[in-house]
Amino acid sequence: MVAIWMRSETFTHGFFVIPMSLWLIWQNKSLHGHLHPIKPSYSGLIFLLLNGMLWLVGNLINALVIEQYALIGMLIGSLWFYLGNDTSKKLSFPLFFLYMMVPVGEALIPYLMEYTATFTIWLLRLTGISVYREGMHFTLVSGQWSVVEACSGLRYLLASFTLGTLYAYITYTKTYKRTIFILFSLIFPIIANGLRAYMIVMIGHLSDMQLATGVDHLIYGAVFFALVIFLMFYIGSFWKDPEPTLTLNESADAQKTYTLKQNTAIAISLVLALAIWPLLKQQLQENYHAQTSIPEWSPLTQNTQWQEVSSPDWGWRPKFEGTVNESLRYFKNKDTIIGLYQANFGNEQQGAELVSSKNVLRRHNDEQQLNERQNWYFIEQSKIYNKALKSPINFAILRNKQSNEDIEIIRWYQLGNAITNNDSMAKLYQLYKRLTFNNNPEIYYVVFMKKNNNEMTELPQYISSLLTQDNL
Repeated sequence: MVAIWMRSETFTHGFFVIPMSLWLIWQNKSLHGHLHPIKPSYSGLIFLLLNGMLWLVGNLINALVIEQYALIGMLIGSLWFYLGNDTSKKLSFPLFFLYMMVPVGEALIPYLMEYTATFTIWLLRLTGISVYREGMHFTLVSGQWSVVEACSGLRYLLASFTLGTLYAYITYTKTYKRTIFILFSLIFPIIANGLRAYMIVMIGHLSDMQLATGVDHLIYGAVFFALVIFLMFYIGSFWKDPEPTLTLNESADAQKTYTLKQNTAIAISLVLALAIWPLLKQQLQENYHAQTSIPEWSPLTQNTQWQEVSSPDWGWRPKFEGTVNESLRYFKNKDTIIGLYQANFGNEQQGAELVSSKNVLRRHNDEQQLNERQNWYFIEQSKIYNKALKSPINFAILRNKQSNEDIEIIRWYQLGNAITNNDSMAKLYQLYKRLTFNNNPEIYYVVFMKKNNNEMTELPQYISSLLTQDNL
């Protein structure tokens, strides 16, 4: 988690979560000074064990976010078990606030980008400015604009949610007020980010693309976010609750604490509850070795109508990092050429998984890939239903800025005999395979073709005709 906080500005707020939690506890030190662990909580032990099991699941399928949430849960469960129910209840918010450390939310980026682009264009047209849109790119008479990942506003959203949750706890005592303000801290920055994007485009448009197109673009965004946070807190201050009166109800048991024997028993229980999961993980991994072979895809490789040909010069090809084996082949039928890319990640390593946000169609890790990213952009990303696969599959169209040529792309996962395009289902299939020691290959399929000049998409029809029941 710390490595992600250091690497990504989106999750830098994670550094402040533990200090904030400790500060919240310190604020009520007069109350906490009278709290003593009297009896260990078996509910806390169960919570610890459940999170340990969740950590094991996340580790088996290389789902880092599940591992991270489970790790925080194990920390909370350990404290809950030792401190007991009464003491833990007094510390419930500072403890559960620790979940804010988990760097999560990148899955929201495509939806936030879509909202930002749609909202900005709607406001521009409402202003009376003509806009032509292609995917996340849109053109005004004054120039061109693109909505990229940084424009999604995820950084602002996560920071606002973290600060909003903290503010709601400090400012209000009523649960409904806290809930309303936390929801407000989620909705307000999303709307504000759309306004920010609109204002930046308008500044660029009215200045004939002299302003808001360079470093000042980022400065405007940072200043605007600061104003949004200030305004959010200012609005919330109108409904501030009075400070609660803390009362101490000390009983005779409140002065008791654990004996050395009890502390030893609790310590042994904690060590066992924490150590069992890495040991189970090691045992399971020793008995699972995924096949690294690339299977033949019979609809193309064994279809006499399609003949393998050399690689055409389309200026784009799929490529995933971290694979242990991959294959890129092209097949031709009359004037139609289809590309087939298959990637196998083997047993998987952290950062090199079958299901990963790093497996993208436009790469940007080195200079060559950056040029590819700058020359190609999406004009469509959707899901289409395929009768042969009996499920939706991912469909996309990439356009070359220079040649204005399009490439149609379809993607899916195949894990043993299971086929899906859903990331969550793919992870579930992986978990089932590992628990049943099924070593069959896990393959990421990318099938693509150059689109003809007509407006109709053709690749889905080709895939449907290839994937007959006999072929499957």
